[in-house]
Amino acid sequence: MPINQVMAEHQRISILITLKESQDYGANTSMLMDVLKTYALGCTRDQLKTELNWLEQNRYISLEKMSENTWVARITPAGMDVAEGVSVVPGIKRPGPRS
Repeated sequence: MPINQVMAEHQRISILITLKESQDYGANTSMLMDVLKTYALGCTRDQLKTELNWLEQNRYISLEKMSENTWVARITPAGMDVAEGVSVVPGIKRPGPRS
């Protein structure tokens, strides 16, 4: 499997888990970039927007575009199922078991 595909799968699940764990089930692009960097999954703003668009097109998040550079992502019920490992989706890494 190409490394770009592996990175995208890890970035997508990291985004969903972050949104699931945030107080209001949402986060802006700046916050998401910081989270991805923390887990050595850093990317450019354009790459992040590509992943957010992919997640929105597949109905795992909703996006509110505040400006060209600031978007707010919120997890949907379908995204919550993926983040919790209830749904297994091609293109998103399945989360590991939680203790």
